[in-house]
Amino acid sequence: MIKQYLDEVNEILEKLIDITNEDIENIKVANHSSVKESVEKKNKLIEEFVLAKRRLDAALVQLNSSTDKGLASMLDSEDKQKLDILKKNLKMLHERNKEYAKFMLIVKDFIDGLVNKMFNINDGTNNAYGDKKAQPESLFKLNV
Repeated sequence: MIKQYLDEVNEILEKLIDITNEDIENIKVANHSSVKESVEKKNKLIEEFVLAKRRLDAALVQLNSSTDKGLASMLDSEDKQKLDILKKNLKMLHERNKEYAKFMLIVKDFIDGLVNKMFNINDGTNNAYGDKKAQPESLFKLNV
């Protein structure tokens, strides 16, 4: 049963890594049309991951509580290998998310700079729209 849970968790993580890699490539070429779909897929996969991880945790706790030998001695080499893959997948997802966040920060800074210039905020010099009543917050919203 643990093998099945490990496979499920690793499969979900691999999908999340793939989607994040696609997001990084899309942001590099300014392809914004896929953002909403990508966010929805990621949110669904995260929910699936949380449930799968709970099942895995419960199975590991049950296995550990059934013996005095310790969990490491109860797992076979295939289980240990799959746990290593889980660790690598988690590390890879973390790294890919950090890279994606850097790109998002660059885009956010760029947009903030444009808004500052358009609305003469923070010493912007080109007040292109000139409407002092317009609030930049009401025009743009960024979800990161």
